[in-house]
Amino acid sequence: MKLTRLKNSAFLLLSLLSLIFLISGCTPHSTGSTEVGVRTIKWSFGGLLGKKGVVDKYYAPGSTFFFPPLINDWHTFDTKLQNMEMTLSASRGDRKKRDDLLFKTIDGNDISLDVIVSFRVKPENAPQILQEGATSSYLLKEKIVRPITRGILRDVFGELKTEEFYIADKRSEKAKKAVKISNQLLNPLGIIVEKVLTKDYRFNPAYQKAIEDKKIADQRAEQNKSAAKAALEEYRKKLAEAGGTYNQIVAKVDGQYRQAVIKADAYYEQQGKIA
Repeated sequence: MKLTRLKNSAFLLLSLLSLIFLISGCTPHSTGSTEVGVRTIKWSFGGLLGKKGVVDKYYAPGSTFFFPPLINDWHTFDTKLQNMEMTLSASRGDRKKRDDLLFKTIDGNDISLDVIVSFRVKPENAPQILQEGATSSYLLKEKIVRPITRGILRDVFGELKTEEFYIADKRSEKAKKAVKISNQLLNPLGIIVEKVLTKDYRFNPAYQKAIEDKKIADQRAEQNKSAAKAALEEYRKKLAEAGGTYNQIVAKVDGQYRQAVIKADAYYEQQGKIA
């Protein structure tokens, strides 16, 4: 019994010495000016160092904190506004290859669209984001924001007809809808989508030429309608002017006739008196 107690005491003493060694060897963990930190406790030594797992708090930006190295993990997340650009060009955007959205319009035509998604992270949700498996800002964008928003963008912009893509207000309306739906899914994770900005879009070249030809024909038709309307107005104006001239002539002739009648009557009366 005494031997067992000695063994237990020795184990406890060794554990305490190990703990003191670890604590005395704390290392600095820092956050950038726009970053928050999240700490993970890997070993808690029976709760002496806190509950094992992701600590449910975030560490403020622009600060340095000291934790024992081996028993803690440290991750940081950027909370400033971030842009995720998905584009056709390999020299721009988040990926150095073609990354634009490919989908069909509601009337069945293929289209590709360049788009920028602006989002930010709520600091208080950083521990939850880490628990979701995103261990960095890059992985947050790649594993959570990208797949969710790309699917939503395809569905929402796929509701437009082909010719509606030429109307800026229609694209803007769908962009706002995409922001709303994205936030319904991402806000519970602490991610806020601020804006969706559409840029270039491309149809099948043959179909796009057909659309452009139709638009040119529509413009010419409108020009012809305008020209016909202007000609009609000019005709009405000249008709009104001619009508005014005619009335003046009739009035003048009528006046001359009345004067002639008056003179004739006066002459007749005078001759009657003479007779």
